[in-house]
Amino acid sequence: MVTILVHPPPANFSASHALLGRLYLEHRAFLRRLLLGQSVPPRDVEDVLQDIFVTVWRRLSCLVTPEQARPWLWVIGLNHARNYRKRLRNEREVLVGFAEDLPEQEDGTSPETLLQATYGMFRLKRFLGKLSARLRSAVIPYLEGRPITEIAASLGIKVKTAHSRLHLARKHLETLALA
Repeated sequence: MVTILVHPPPANFSASHALLGRLYLEHRAFLRRLLLGQSVPPRDVEDVLQDIFVTVWRRLSCLVTPEQARPWLWVIGLNHARNYRKRLRNEREVLVGFAEDLPEQEDGTSPETLLQATYGMFRLKRFLGKLSARLRSAVIPYLEGRPITEIAASLGIKVKTAHSRLHLARKHLETLALA
C-alpha cells in the first residue's frame, strides 16, 4: 500500500487563490489562442500570458462573478497584446547575415523605405535560393546591371539562351508570387 501525503493549503490560502487557479485552468488555452491571433510570436506567448495572470491577480477584486470572466480576460489579453506590440516596435534585432545587405541609410530616408528595401532583399534572397544554378548564373549578373551580351559571353552560351533563362526565371517568380 502506498501512502500519498496530502499537504493542506498554506494558512494564507484564500478563496481568491482558488479563483485565480480556476481562471488559469479554464481560460489559459483561450488566452493563448487570443495572443497568437493578435500577432504575439509563439516564443513570447508564455511570457505575455504570465503577465496577463499577474494583472488578473492584481485586479481580481474587479471581477463581479466568475461567469463574467471570459470577456474580462479578453479585454486584459487584448491590452497586453497591444502593449507587447508597442514595446516590440522600440526593440531592434539585427539578423546575422543580413546586416551587410542593408542599404546605407542616407539623410532623409524614412524607416518605412528602409523596411521595404530590407523586406525586398529578403524576398530576393529567398527567390534566388529557389532557382536552379543555371538560371541563377544568368539572373545575378543581370540584376547587377550587366548587359545580356556580356552575361552570355561570360557563361559561354548564346545570347538567345541567356534571354531564355531570364524568361524562365521571371515565370518562376510569377508562380512564387501567386503561391
